[in-house]
Amino acid sequence: MPRLVLRPLTPEDADAIVAGVGNYDVVRWLSQVPYPYSRADALDFLESRVAADDLIWGIEHEGQLVGAISIGDALGYWLARPHWGKGLGFEAVRAVVDHWFANPDNTVLNASYFLDNARSGQVLGAIGFRPVEVVDQPSRALSQNVPSQKVRLTHADWAARARYDVRTDRLRLRALERTDAHGLVKITTPAVARMVSSIPETFTLAAAKAFINKRRWQGVPGFLLAIEGPGGDLIGCIGCGGNPVTAMIFLGEAHWGQGYASEASAAFVREFFDRFPVSALHAEHFVDNPASGRVLQRLGFKRIGTHSGTSEARLEPAPVVEYRLTRDAYRAKP
Repeated sequence: MPRLVLRPLTPEDADAIVAGVGNYDVVRWLSQVPYPYSRADALDFLESRVAADDLIWGIEHEGQLVGAISIGDALGYWLARPHWGKGLGFEAVRAVVDHWFANPDNTVLNASYFLDNARSGQVLGAIGFRPVEVVDQPSRALSQNVPSQKVRLTHADWAARARYDVRTDRLRLRALERTDAHGLVKITTPAVARMVSSIPETFTLAAAKAFINKRRWQGVPGFLLAIEGPGGDLIGCIGCGGNPVTAMIFLGEAHWGQGYASEASAAFVREFFDRFPVSALHAEHFVDNPASGRVLQRLGFKRIGTHSGTSEARLEPAPVVEYRLTRDAYRAKP
């Protein structure tokens, strides 16, 4: 679920801005920001950006200002060093891009990043920005020109990226809808529920609707998707969530043993690393569900440990096997 609040910046944010931007690891990736960075610089920034009437927001996480994001001539953002690697930059950029393109008059959005800044490149690429050209841009902190990648996102590309609709040879992965509740109740028999942590043995229609609403697709990790079979019926669900981001899948009993789990999982993992700038995807299964382990291992997941897990459909905790697949290992897999 979204973890951020995007709000107007105020003069009271000056100290937090200095603490964030004043870190060399942050400022070296910003074109127009000096180093060292003082409180006077922060106050001048706040005054000038308000005067310019740019769209600018503070990025707040757990009550703290951890970054800023803006749209002037182009999209730009920064995130304080302690908050890197948590997916917060992706969430902030995606929210602002969605806000921008909600206005039908906005048909294109530009951005750029220094070529060595792989993190920003991954974030912008995951949102759907496409490369335009490489140019030299000045860096005030480095006192020199730096090769930079200009990128662009059109309204059409944004709209296509905002949806989730992936097809395989036999299956379709799409956003869950409230109308799927009946189909979800039908496939979640007690045998299925035992392999899922959050579905009770008796799954009512009201519970299914609440389950869907809590896990709906919002463009960030923390969602489940419908798996449609060859006939267009709901045969299962697949998705991810938690920290670390962990994948999960379940299929109705009538659809076991037909290769659907492998087909859906392969498509999901490929799309996951394409959409989200996350370094690794985790997964797990109860020990008495070895078929899931075989699917994960074929995809390249490595076993990393075990722990005791619970299921609403089990009377007692049961052993669970944990797996991990890094982005680098997935990309390197033949």
